[in-house]
Amino acid sequence: MLPTLWRGALGLLLGVTLGACAPALTGTMTVPDVQAALPSLPAERLRVLVMGDQGTGTDVQRRVAAAMREVCAREGCDLGVGLGDNFYPAGPRDVNSPLFRERFADVYGPLSVPFLMVPGNHDESWLVGGDGADARGAEVQVAYSRLNAQWVMPGRSYRAPVADLVEFFAVDTAPLAAYLPDLRPAERPGGAWDAAQRAWLSGAVRGSGARWRLVLGHHPPFSNGRHGDAGRYDDLPLTFQRGGAVRDLYGAACGVADVILSGHVHALEVFAPQPGCAGTWTAVSGAAGEVGGGPVGTRPAAFAAYGQPGFLRLEITPDALTVWAYTVAEDGVVTAREAARLHKG
Repeated sequence: MLPTLWRGALGLLLGVTLGACAPALTGTMTVPDVQAALPSLPAERLRVLVMGDQGTGTDVQRRVAAAMREVCAREGCDLGVGLGDNFYPAGPRDVNSPLFRERFADVYGPLSVPFLMVPGNHDESWLVGGDGADARGAEVQVAYSRLNAQWVMPGRSYRAPVADLVEFFAVDTAPLAAYLPDLRPAERPGGAWDAAQRAWLSGAVRGSGARWRLVLGHHPPFSNGRHGDAGRYDDLPLTFQRGGAVRDLYGAACGVADVILSGHVHALEVFAPQPGCAGTWTAVSGAAGEVGGGPVGTRPAAFAAYGQPGFLRLEITPDALTVWAYTVAEDGVVTAREAARLHKG
């Protein structure tokens, strides 16, 4: 929906913004190495909900949340992951916004597990919902994590280890595929912040001693959905909009991370390691509140579901990581499928 809207509005908006398109290439920045504080979690078998693009406030969001409660009551859940677009059409501008209660606390509080959260392009809206050009929206969500322990987001980029079993690495991809040039020049693709986040991710993943290493970001590296692959998102007219910087960011972890988890595409997809990211599985879970159309790409997938609300769930042991996919029918009936099983020798 957004890319179509932007094709019509782009000419008007670019007249205002193109003069500020160049990234800030001079100087250096660092992204601090922030570690999330998590409660004690199981270190032999960790069960993780994975949702994305959930924050619509619609019946779809509530129906998927009810399905999560049903699955967790039956199968068990220890931790959650929220992969961005936590609010539609735009993120709150203040920590006291009722949206935090309506779209998160009331809906997911009953699950009683902490959620590792990352921001999406709708969370960082500036002129139009979803333009991804104002990182202050992400900073409000970081501030909210200090008010609600269930919302874990101590920084826009952070890591979250669970004993020696698994470590999660959260990144902010919104400025790297924004539809408009970011309000902060240093955060545009190729800018100092982009380079700093990439350096942080590379060092953090490589320095981890965890058995499993998982990267969390909003935009996908690969997808057969309508947004497509990073570097070619939506066939948009300007290079900075197509997500080449997202591809480069994930490239810093390819072959070292076991899995990259993302949303943005409103579908469920799981891909075995692909050319361009050898050695790393990728999964998309972007259907917990928004539902998109069918596939437009033809990349072979280990699992895919389009046009259906749903979520993923991981079961992680020292020897195996299993990805379960759940789709939710209009009457609330939940269908579970094993999407992939990774093994450690």
